[in-house]
Amino acid sequence: ATKGESVFGNELLQLDRRFAHILDSTQIIENPLSAERIVQHLQTVISPITSDIAIKLVTYKQFEQRAVSGLATLYQDLNAELVKHDILPKIGQKQRRTPSKRLPPSQQSYGDHATSYDEINHEQDDAAVFDNLRHLLGSVGVSSRNDHLAPSDLLVSAPTPANINTMMSALSSLQHQGGAQISYDENGVVTLPDLRQSLLSNLSQTQADGTVVKQSISHIDEDTMNVITMLFEFVLEDQSIPAPIRALLARLQLPMLKVAITDKTFFSQKKHSARLLLNNLAKVSTGWDHSNNSSDILFSQIDSIVNKILTDFDTDMQVFTNLNEQLTQFIEQQEQSSHVAEQRITKATEGQEKLIVAQQEVDHIINQLLAQYSPVPKAVITLIDDSWRKILRLRFLQKGKDSPEWQEAVDSMEQLLWSVTPKSEESERKELIAIIPKLLKSLRESLSGASFNQHKITTLFKDLQQCHIKCLNGSALENDELQTIVQQKSPINDVEELISIPEEHKVLSDESALNAAKELEIGTWLEVTHHDQEQTQRIKFSWRSNLTGRCLFVTYRGLKAAELALAELANWFQQGQIIILDQASAPLMDRALISMKDTIEKQNISTDAR
Repeated sequence: ATKGESVFGNELLQLDRRFAHILDSTQIIENPLSAERIVQHLQTVISPITSDIAIKLVTYKQFEQRAVSGLATLYQDLNAELVKHDILPKIGQKQRRTPSKRLPPSQQSYGDHATSYDEINHEQDDAAVFDNLRHLLGSVGVSSRNDHLAPSDLLVSAPTPANINTMMSALSSLQHQGGAQISYDENGVVTLPDLRQSLLSNLSQTQADGTVVKQSISHIDEDTMNVITMLFEFVLEDQSIPAPIRALLARLQLPMLKVAITDKTFFSQKKHSARLLLNNLAKVSTGWDHSNNSSDILFSQIDSIVNKILTDFDTDMQVFTNLNEQLTQFIEQQEQSSHVAEQRITKATEGQEKLIVAQQEVDHIINQLLAQYSPVPKAVITLIDDSWRKILRLRFLQKGKDSPEWQEAVDSMEQLLWSVTPKSEESERKELIAIIPKLLKSLRESLSGASFNQHKITTLFKDLQQCHIKCLNGSALENDELQTIVQQKSPINDVEELISIPEEHKVLSDESALNAAKELEIGTWLEVTHHDQEQTQRIKFSWRSNLTGRCLFVTYRGLKAAELALAELANWFQQGQIIILDQASAPLMDRALISMKDTIEKQNISTDAR
């Protein structure tokens, strides 16, 4: 029965749903045509015929080999007939498969399987996820099977497979005894427990007469156990989860096995309460920095949830729903707090960045114009340095470099400098006479604010008046009244000039490192190794300056962790100090299922190659 359901479980599930629809039932019914019911009927039919166990075993094996596979055609025909009567015609049309024509795993692509992971967002495609994994596991011999045994081998009495109630009782016993918890090897690496051996020991029962009756694990439960083991092996290898959190989550292997044994939709339903909780625990831990270890509020929250599951979970899935609500509320509170802190840091950094850029631009334009009209009267230089510089900076910050207000302030400064250069031509003197009133009025209005020393401004304007008189008379100023200005180079931030490091220390080339830094997306979580401190830190890329390219990074609490120029960030990439964490991709369970499928298929290819 187990083998049959692994071969055509998808067609049978479709039939279950259509029968339930006919009966107007919201629950999947116990299908009277299931493989288990048919095999039970076979047992009922042949039991009166003979009591010879050897004959019975051979009959069962022959039925399995010759008749069970043919049930797929029956189920397909029944589904087709119900579709003709418009009974859920749209479910499973992509999933129908014929075992007799099925390609070997080594020749299949993802699209050949009953459920492609490209289609995993559709509930009807999700239904065959576990069947797929079971089929693939069987192909590489992960699960124990008796298909290769000869009829004579079947004469040996095998332990009876434990039913689901016995299995759950044994697993609960292991859970509460703590005998199936994680361990650490000599290198401190987390090791998953061998649940199969522990379970087999618990499945042995002592009868009243003192004899020990051993029970085995059914094929489907063995497959479930293998899939859950692979899932938690993936968890332990998932670098997006900090190592201490991975160790916490690994303790959930046994409870999740109980979930999967009782409810196979754990593998297929994205909104399954246990699956959602596992996904959320992994997601919330992505940016956690374990420098505070167990004293940290997030670690304590996750530890509390794991212990609650180990203590309270028996068979009622409501515990996962309750804990998920608790975790969701905690996440919202933490995100709100960290968001406020992050916004505050970002705005402060952005404001400081604008101030620096404004100062650089103002310094540059003042030097450029002073050098152009050099030598310049010292009184004018003082006026520009002490007062007009503030006007320029304010216009740049408030209006921007491309605004008319900024350009007007620059033009006024240039006009001021032109006005104090000697005028040898009559036409220039006439032009100067025409603009002086307007120029002085504009300067006085701009410099009339409370932030300016009006007494000093008045003195400077008197000196400026003397300069204008001399210019109108065509007289040159004395050398001690003038100052020569040399033009300086523009303060260009060459962000593409990396720090020089030895070639043997480079993980990426200069160009690749720069591209990685430029293409890094806001919101990305990174794990950074600080060579000088010999420790790692998890930080989030929070903000990039549009003006200079500088990058701001914060902790998961929203506190400032680092502020780097683009070249400095590229150097981190270049030296292999950065690992990009994959938080923004699919949830943990989705990634695990895809990884498990890839792993099994690679084993299939390797086996076929040998």
